[in-house]
Parts: sequence; structure tokens; C-alpha cells
Amino acid sequence: MLIGFVLLVSTCGMDACEALPVTDDIYATRHECMAVALRLHERRPDVVLICGEVYRNAGSDEAN
Repeated sequence: MLIGFVLLVSTCGMDACEALPVTDDIYATRHECMAVALRLHERRPDVVLICGEVYRNAGSDEAN
């Protein structure tokens, strides 16, 4: 189940590599995540930011 979106930064630009989370925040919508990315691009225009989907496994419990 999709629970939201996380803001990621690509450590090697547009090349294929792993992206790392910018914060621990999970945004409810892609639009909200992209709005944060646009604000960050104003200060750091060369950074490659990606909004990635966050899923919860259907069988996982929150009370582990």
C-alpha cells in the first residue's frame, strides 16, 4: 500500500546510482514532495532531487 513520498538526492547526478533520503519526512502527496524539492532547487540548483514512492507491506504490523 502506498503511504506517501520521500525526497531523495542522487549522489551522482543523472547517472544511475542509489539515491539517498534528504530527510526522514514522508509527504502525503507527490505534489507536496515536489514543492519542497522546488524550494531546495532555489538554493541548490545543481542538485538532482527525486520524489520516491514509499510503500507499507500489506502484512506488516505497526506494533513490532
